[in-house]
Amino acid sequence: MKKKILIPAIILAFLLVAFGSMSWFIGEQVFISSTQLVTNEETSGVKESFWKTFGIDYDKFKSTYKIEGISVPSSEGDHDIPGDYIYAKGADTKDRDTVILIHGLGGNRYSNYPVAAYFLEKGYNVITYDQRSSGENEAKYTTFGYLESDDAKDLVYYASNLTKGKAIGLWGTSFGGATAGHAISDKTIAAKVKFAVLDCPVSSMKDMVAAEIDKMDIPLPTEYMTWCGSVVNKFKLGFSYGDADVPAAVADTDVPVLVINSKADQLTPYYMGRDIYEAIDSKDKKILSVKDSDHAQVWLNHRELYRKTMDEFISQY
Repeated sequence: MKKKILIPAIILAFLLVAFGSMSWFIGEQVFISSTQLVTNEETSGVKESFWKTFGIDYDKFKSTYKIEGISVPSSEGDHDIPGDYIYAKGADTKDRDTVILIHGLGGNRYSNYPVAAYFLEKGYNVITYDQRSSGENEAKYTTFGYLESDDAKDLVYYASNLTKGKAIGLWGTSFGGATAGHAISDKTIAAKVKFAVLDCPVSSMKDMVAAEIDKMDIPLPTEYMTWCGSVVNKFKLGFSYGDADVPAAVADTDVPVLVINSKADQLTPYYMGRDIYEAIDSKDKKILSVKDSDHAQVWLNHRELYRKTMDEFISQY
């Protein structure tokens, strides 16, 4: 009788071990592919076509504005945060209203220069920096804004230490929008930030990882593979995909938030920006949605509307 019970138990134990081992192996593959989406080499510099597309004369930009390289030590890592501190035209002090610009996946600090020009023309000083694993930032992992928000917080502290009661704003695009969202979920940071603009923001790390898995065309359920990745991510980095949910992070923020997105966006679909906007439990919020722009192209396709909307929103705060 005991032998009859023992054999099924051994088989069950074997199947559980096999399932656990397979799940861990799958989770590690998902972890690697989702946290190392870009490299420093891939995101160094900017192609000439970029400047032409956005109508920026790079040489003229550099001669018009004083640009100072900065390197801020990370408080949550063994890396430095490299960036450019750009003075508004004619400005000779850092004791001014300042906007911190956060690029998306595949970009670097130079990718923000077109939007930097807008804020510089308005008289703001600008900080634009390389996110983790991008440009010259040698931090290893990309986490769709979650761990990256620690770098954004460090730069908010950096900027606030240079000013005396001046405004600090955040602008982030794509997963840079998620970075900004997680940063302002910190009450200490929120107290220092006057406004945040989230352009085509990522709202869900889980959804973004699932989308990456779908591209692989692997004959396993996406939900299962995503779960495996989340377990490994929790073990290695200390948080699950659910912890990186932006709507939950910004729900009770005190920072006025402007969301800009497009119904034609296939990378960060319209619902992502909408979910962030609807989650914010404050009247100090606004959403601008267009119908026809590809991902992170609203600035390019609807520049005047974009500028007008930011003018009106930011002027309130």
